[in-house]
Amino acid sequence: MMKLEVRSKSRHYPVWIGEQLLERCAEYWPSGEKKPGKIVVVTDHHVVSTRKTQTFLETLQQMAETHLLTVTAGEASKSLETAETIYSKLAQLQIRREDMLVAWGGGVVGDLTGFVAATYLRGLRYIQAPTTLLAHDSSLGGKVGVNLKYAKNLVGSFYSPVAIWYDVEMLESLSQRDWASGMAEVIKHAIIGSEKLFTELYQSPYRSYPGGAASITMLSQAMQVKIDVVEADEQEAEWRMVLNAGHTIGHAVEAKSEYRWSHGEAISIGLAVESYLAKRLGLLSEDDKQKIIECLELHGLPTQDKGMAFDELIPYLQLDKKNSQDGWTFALPERIGQVRIIKNIDKDLVRLAWQDNESR
Repeated sequence: MMKLEVRSKSRHYPVWIGEQLLERCAEYWPSGEKKPGKIVVVTDHHVVSTRKTQTFLETLQQMAETHLLTVTAGEASKSLETAETIYSKLAQLQIRREDMLVAWGGGVVGDLTGFVAATYLRGLRYIQAPTTLLAHDSSLGGKVGVNLKYAKNLVGSFYSPVAIWYDVEMLESLSQRDWASGMAEVIKHAIIGSEKLFTELYQSPYRSYPGGAASITMLSQAMQVKIDVVEADEQEAEWRMVLNAGHTIGHAVEAKSEYRWSHGEAISIGLAVESYLAKRLGLLSEDDKQKIIECLELHGLPTQDKGMAFDELIPYLQLDKKNSQDGWTFALPERIGQVRIIKNIDKDLVRLAWQDNESR
């Protein structure tokens, strides 16, 4: 079992990473938090069919009256319409401010549940219980929200959980594609702040679940990178933007593909393109650029979409929250383990980087 701590301005909370954590979650109740009268677990149809469901719910039931709400799996559920459905069910259950939500699922469930917690009764406590590798990123740091048809995450807030319970045994059942998608965010964190982790991944790629001990070690390193950034800039005044490495291009690719590319796959393409952009700006060496692309591909991730034209991405890039009227903002690698925020980049330079990546 590994315990990390997040000490942000809004809230201090523990991050537990281990095996058989869900069956023993009562042992990891956040210190100082009063037990709720009712717990509402929000999950999706995929997670609710897993072997841990019954034991997890029974353990929670021993602490409080527990209810289960299930949403449809997939990005489409991360919407205002789904949030409204959950609000109605919470009202029917007579949920009060002293009660609690548990987000048991991947990034969609975590973001959606966190958004509902932030807005229902102007704030409910909630716990993140990630079930995917990708959610090691989204569960941490307090960014919550839903999508609009125009772009991802346009409606949201900063609202931290009171704890994170990360049972790595849930990762055993991930498909190879879902595992690889999550590894894109692990690699991103290594590029941002851990040359050591990047070297380990580059030399010994994890193309599938490597077992509990190795997963705990890898995840604790990746999550610590994000914790360090969040503690320095919780609400993205500026420095937290480094966590968007690969995401400026990646979010546009994901939305334009109508989610044919998963989030991690799109971020992988974004990391490749933005590495070329960093190289064009004289920030990143040719050797490090090549290692980033090779590391992504060694983990079974795509780094190109030759069927997508750059001009198709422009409407989505224009909606990116980081951008100003003067140009586009990117978090670009200077070297492996260090990223810099660069503002007011002209779209034609980004176009050239896209073409560089497509032509290799």
